[in-house]
Amino acid sequence: MLMAMFEQPTLKDTIQVLTEVQPLVAEDAEMAAFVRQTIPKMQQLNEQQFKGLELEWYRQEESDKEKA
Repeated sequence: MLMAMFEQPTLKDTIQVLTEVQPLVAEDAEMAAFVRQTIPKMQQLNEQQFKGLELEWYRQEESDKEKA
C-alpha cells in the first residue's frame, strides 16, 4: 500500500519520492519504519517487476474506503 501511495511512472522515481518523504514522516515512528523498510525492498526489483505489482488496485481500495 505504501508503494501505491507514492507510486510514480518509474521504479526509480518512486524510490526517489520515498527517499524524499523520509524527513516528512520522521515524527511518525510507524510510517518512518514502513518507508525505511520499503526502500531497500524496492531496490531489489527491476522495472518489469515493479510494473507487475498492480498498485492501482490498492489505490482504488483506499479510495473506496474514504468514500464510505
